[in-house]
Amino acid sequence: MNIKIGAIIKKLRSENNITQDTLANAVGVTPQAISRWESGGGYPDIELLPALADFFAVSCDELIGYRLSEREKELAKIKKEMCRLSEVGTVDERIAFARNAMSRYPMDREIKENLAVCLYFRWTENKEEALFSEIESLYSSVIAECRDDDTGYSAINNLITIYGETGQHEKAMSAVNMLAPMKYCREFAKSCGIGDGNTEFYIQEEIDKLTDCLGIAIRNYPLAEELPNTPDTWDKKLRMIEISTELYKMIYGEDLMFYHVRLSFNYWLMSTYQAAQNKREETLCSLEKMCYHAVEYDKSYMNDHGKHYTSILTDKLTYPEPNKDFHELTEHSDCYYRLDRLSNARYDFIREDSRFEAVLEKLKEYAR
Repeated sequence: MNIKIGAIIKKLRSENNITQDTLANAVGVTPQAISRWESGGGYPDIELLPALADFFAVSCDELIGYRLSEREKELAKIKKEMCRLSEVGTVDERIAFARNAMSRYPMDREIKENLAVCLYFRWTENKEEALFSEIESLYSSVIAECRDDDTGYSAINNLITIYGETGQHEKAMSAVNMLAPMKYCREFAKSCGIGDGNTEFYIQEEIDKLTDCLGIAIRNYPLAEELPNTPDTWDKKLRMIEISTELYKMIYGEDLMFYHVRLSFNYWLMSTYQAAQNKREETLCSLEKMCYHAVEYDKSYMNDHGKHYTSILTDKLTYPEPNKDFHELTEHSDCYYRLDRLSNARYDFIREDSRFEAVLEKLKEYAR
């Protein structure tokens, strides 16, 4: 047990990006004492256990190793529920759950960021100053605690967004400057070769990430607020979405697996502009392609994790299992979301068409 407590203190301190000096000051001991505990050369006095437990927001039992595994299991369960609520929960449900989770684990960075995200959705509705201050404080806390962690980078990006939306351009630029230039990202560095014999894989990995980033950027270009959404711009916007679609096909070929979901969204988006132009044939054609890719993605989601892509540019890569860098929707299928979009009144002019009805039936077959 005594050996465990030093290891647990070190683990908790590392997870929370806390220095030995900071912990020592918080509980009233020297940094050398912390170092001794963590190396197994000494142990905290029993009267220090409550202060240490309070500092890390754990119980004394967890601190001495009795319930650490239970804590980790509970955190995993909480984060799984946060992911579920992000798809199907209301804003109020998400905020309530995140606040409750943070009251139990106030030092957990992912819970903090999740609460900030939920509060951001509420803030976009009412623009309350107090809410904005809480969001800013949460993100700033995450950034300060884990500057080099992926969670920290995510927090920086979200902070940039809210500063941009509130016209705080200097603060936005200060947050931007916390990020490294693109040429210093880990994917670029690995693709240049690090001598481990995996350079071909790293090059494909970079191609994969750059393709998706570029494909999404081009797709989002027509949606930019600065670009007028007027009839004279619709053909230009359609061409942008077509280019995004062509990019995915060029890199991944016909064996798109995960990337069917990108084309499903693209063809749905194209259909909205074509419907606005009252182009019956083009709208139906886009919806049929949307349906095909939605179904293919849902099939791939069920069957293809771990399988290799077949394009010469990506054949070293697999459709990955979910991980910290790769997330997918889990509560509903893509067909479910595409079917939901087709209830919009913009499609009323083709609603009685047999081709439209066939799309609905196919989507219903795979919607969950």
